[in-house]
Amino acid sequence: MNALLPRDALETLAVFHDERPGNPTVMRDGRVLVSMSAIGQPEYAVRAIRPDGSHRPYPDAVWAGRPRPDGRGMAGVIGIRADREDRIWMLDMGDADHQPKLVAWDDRADRLHKVIVLPQNVLRPSSFAQDFVIDWRRRRIYIADMTMNAAGVSDFPAIIVVDLDTGLSRRMLESHPALMPGDQPVVINGKPLARRLEDGTLAEFRHGFNPIALDPVGRWVYVGALSGTSVYRIETAVLADEMDDAVLGAALHHWCDKPHCDGFDVDAAGNIYITDIENHAVGRASPDGYAMLVQDPDRLGWPDGVELDVEGRWLYVTANQIHRLATLNHGVDESAPPYYVLRLRVDAPMSEGGRS
Repeated sequence: MNALLPRDALETLAVFHDERPGNPTVMRDGRVLVSMSAIGQPEYAVRAIRPDGSHRPYPDAVWAGRPRPDGRGMAGVIGIRADREDRIWMLDMGDADHQPKLVAWDDRADRLHKVIVLPQNVLRPSSFAQDFVIDWRRRRIYIADMTMNAAGVSDFPAIIVVDLDTGLSRRMLESHPALMPGDQPVVINGKPLARRLEDGTLAEFRHGFNPIALDPVGRWVYVGALSGTSVYRIETAVLADEMDDAVLGAALHHWCDKPHCDGFDVDAAGNIYITDIENHAVGRASPDGYAMLVQDPDRLGWPDGVELDVEGRWLYVTANQIHRLATLNHGVDESAPPYYVLRLRVDAPMSEGGRS
């Protein structure tokens, strides 16, 4: 494992003083897009980062804006991915008036490519469909539905498998132990994530299935619970078409240990790049162990999403301090902007020619 890098190894790409960045994605030409955390009701759901650090709504102010009667716009986006054909897939989580949906924008043609609405039968009342990966070889998208009930517990986490050709989807591995919250709460600076109830008592959050990643050659999907300490993986050849949860469960295997994390990505060697939320750090986990790569309490307040670029040279990271929001912070908002989009040189092994 590498020694801890100096803080200046972490490059700042963009700074946000009001809205919080959610997840990053990197296009094949190096352009960076970020979803904007729906927690703060941002003006636009997705933004493109310019080389000078400024940003604009992506793909435009209409589609990145609030939902309209004609179906354009998005209620809230966390999951965002660029595919090998330069289509940008955005997972609109929906709200009380709008069904969750996948929106694909063709960047080359600058036009809408596809919209896939998630049907009610693959959702739960507590659904929180917040991140996903694209299995282009098998024409599937795998969505992490963390679920979060009124008590602050991930009650029925599951993987939603979406067929990109037919638009059909199904809910799999619901409440599998690998997706359930861990026994220990997330603790940051000595304080557990908890909400204050009306009677003044605290209720600790229990976050389940959240991070999800696909290896660069498309063979393995890696999953884990935010408040869990294990990474599991399953072959896409099984997950793409298998309809029996018992078979899927038998194919899901422990890969390595990890710290509590919000997001991770993976290289061709099976190294897991982790947003180490409790230590204000980014780290790397594998069956050989875990080590922090860089630590920065100032800029890495709740490192949220990560993504490797197509060559594996850079790891892109968002940091948004959501642990300081009143909802998670015992009823007191201690947010201290700004929030960041960052990158770190990692030179990760990828498939020949980069990420597929």
